[in-house]
Amino acid sequence: MDIQWSLVLFTALTGLGGWLFFFVCLNVFTRKTDKGALVGAVASFALLAVGGLASVTHLSHPDRMLGALQHPTSGIFTEAVLVGLLAIVIAAFAVMVKRGIDGGALKAVAAIGMALGVLMSFMAGQSYLMSAIAAWNTELLPLGYLSTAAASGASAYLALIAVQKADDKALSFAGLTTLVAGAVSLVAVIAYGAASGAFAGEGTLLVAAAVCGGALPAACGAFAWKKVDKALTWGAVALVVAIAGSVAFRCAMWVVGAGLYDFFGLI
Repeated sequence: MDIQWSLVLFTALTGLGGWLFFFVCLNVFTRKTDKGALVGAVASFALLAVGGLASVTHLSHPDRMLGALQHPTSGIFTEAVLVGLLAIVIAAFAVMVKRGIDGGALKAVAAIGMALGVLMSFMAGQSYLMSAIAAWNTELLPLGYLSTAAASGASAYLALIAVQKADDKALSFAGLTTLVAGAVSLVAVIAYGAASGAFAGEGTLLVAAAVCGGALPAACGAFAWKKVDKALTWGAVALVVAIAGSVAFRCAMWVVGAGLYDFFGLI
């Protein structure tokens, strides 16, 4: 079982896009800044599109994906529906922001977008749960997918509003959310590694995921929280390491699964 890079990129990029949009929408409720809404929505949509294209390259016959979409219980169907719905919501949000529509209507769209962003990253990991592979058959796997995507999304939002020169309060709050997301990611990755037994075997990728996908984004978020004059630097560093950590976690899943298959002589 080799690392399926198409699926790694699909879940990492769509997770990043979904959680970037989550934090864009969170600002609709917190009102910390008037920066980043439209650009963030466009970036989120682009990440979903690129991630979706990456998933298609996994299929030797992309046209057969239409057959898979005829089965509502399949993981492909669930992921496709969530990505499609979120793309529609992001497009609606962008149009509303562009036209200056605010108030209850925008908050309703934002709330739906936040829910879809969270659900999409979780279900991307949920699709892999199967009793045949013990290391995958735990809810800690989708939680790892969710939390590493959250850390990358929070980092992206911090970098985005720093580029757009948001005020100090907004940057400080974005730093705090990056700190929290990174800390949650760190705990989730360590928990999955312990539960799956990966740390007892080939745990290098999971260590990288914990450090890059959790500890470092949390540290960068803490620095940005307290030192907003360097928020752009810390946001950029956090984004780079968080994406690396998110990819490492997803690669680790395949490596753990491959190890189990080798043990039983199935490949």
